[in-house]
Amino acid sequence: MTDDDRTTSWRDQLIELDLPGVGSITASADPALWAEPETAAGSGRVRDCTRDPDRDRAPECGPEREAEAFRRREPTSPPDPARVRQTLRGRVPLDLAHTWLVVPALGPVLPTLSPEGTTIADLSGQESPFEVRPARDEAPPRPSQEGVLAGAPRPGTPAKGRRGPVRPPQHSWFRRPALAEELRRRGGPVALGALVGPRRDWFEPAVAVREDLLAVHPDQALESAMTVAVDHGQAAVLRLGPRGLDVVPTGADPRIEELQGQSLLVTARPAQCPLQGEDGCGPCRPVGGPWIRASHAAQVDWEARRSQALAVQECGVCFGEALPPEPDQPPVPRLGRRTPVVRISRLHLRGGEVVRIDPIAPPS
Repeated sequence: MTDDDRTTSWRDQLIELDLPGVGSITASADPALWAEPETAAGSGRVRDCTRDPDRDRAPECGPEREAEAFRRREPTSPPDPARVRQTLRGRVPLDLAHTWLVVPALGPVLPTLSPEGTTIADLSGQESPFEVRPARDEAPPRPSQEGVLAGAPRPGTPAKGRRGPVRPPQHSWFRRPALAEELRRRGGPVALGALVGPRRDWFEPAVAVREDLLAVHPDQALESAMTVAVDHGQAAVLRLGPRGLDVVPTGADPRIEELQGQSLLVTARPAQCPLQGEDGCGPCRPVGGPWIRASHAAQVDWEARRSQALAVQECGVCFGEALPPEPDQPPVPRLGRRTPVVRISRLHLRGGEVVRIDPIAPPS
């Protein structure tokens, strides 16, 4: 990802929050939202088969296409950004009465030192596929003080049977509980949510607080939110409300530029699958499957992305549980139960890379 792409991602990302007294919302400042649909799609017009009066005569919307889609649902890959924008345009706009300060809650991500393990695929669908990593027999190098706080084992601890300490939430990649508690102490009720990629391909935890409850003056409220963000190593604070979207960098990442007064579209977000770009979609279908090693690895990556999404957002379809295939769907791959946040072993990051990490709490 280039510096320009990273800056653009902070403007074009989806900000999805559960605001107290308001409900679930999606906000985006993507300039393509205000462009013509034909231009925004990038490759022709995206036809909405639910609203087009000529849908019966269109090959992509005809009865044959609908019957084929019913018989075989495609694996749930990241949707095209044009489709996501089309969904946002189709919702009823929502006017925010208050300004909210959003603090990202993704802690520093360090790749694991453990070697690649063996992928285990449970075909029953009761569990999501996972990876078994062999224990390291050699003594690890002496960790830093930060590493000890994050749960790194100390030298001299036997490798066999070592479970290691539980990583405190303020030192893990999932820092939303710690940030929420800090903002709640400073400004009352908080909103939990996520920063989501334009293709819904990455998910970062986030916390928001109302500006007028955090401090009397807007500048004081921003300074308070910036202090919390800096203490937890965050790169920026987002301000969204009636005046649009502002991105205020903290200085932790010099590639992020300050943005002010970006036009913002805010809509009510229905309870739905966070991985899909359209409203009213059914359950997900995993990518990959039980056939060959590459298929196993693909499903492990896909399940990790699903678990990461469900760690920061609620799903109104499967609610994070394992669902049996529908009568019109193939028996495999099965949709497994989501991995708890403390056992997630890989993350899909903003830059597009997938990083294998140590879980917050080592498995028993």
